[in-house]
Amino acid sequence: MTAKKADVPYRTPKIFIDTNVIVRFFVRDNERMYEDCKALFARVERGDIKPYLSAIVLFELVYVLTRTYRFTKDDAISILDRLLKMRNLSFIERTDTPRALALWQSIGIKYGDCLIAAQIPKGVVLVTYDTDFDKIEGLKVVTPEMLV
Repeated sequence: MTAKKADVPYRTPKIFIDTNVIVRFFVRDNERMYEDCKALFARVERGDIKPYLSAIVLFELVYVLTRTYRFTKDDAISILDRLLKMRNLSFIERTDTPRALALWQSIGIKYGDCLIAAQIPKGVVLVTYDTDFDKIEGLKVVTPEMLV
């Protein structure tokens, strides 16, 4: 179950940013979500929040931007470059693949989401609009508006 606003401390020091949050910001196809994501990224830039990303998120992002939204390769590269320059960014290269496979087998959500869940370090909150992550026991999940 997604945490309620009251469950989230005023300042969440570490967040893992899911693909859909980045897409909502750069595609701007939902104005409310865009504004929430914009405010979230502003907090990151002020240093209020420490962001985490992974290659899996970037892979999904490139796919969605270029295939679904028809961004050019150059536009996608520009977005990746901006993300990799985020203040205090920690880039995760390690995945607990056996855990991801076990999650996929037991919960049945998308395998890519299981890979992402298996990367999130202890004490880091996942920021996403994807409610499938609520099915993963022990994973702290919030939406952008809960942090702004």
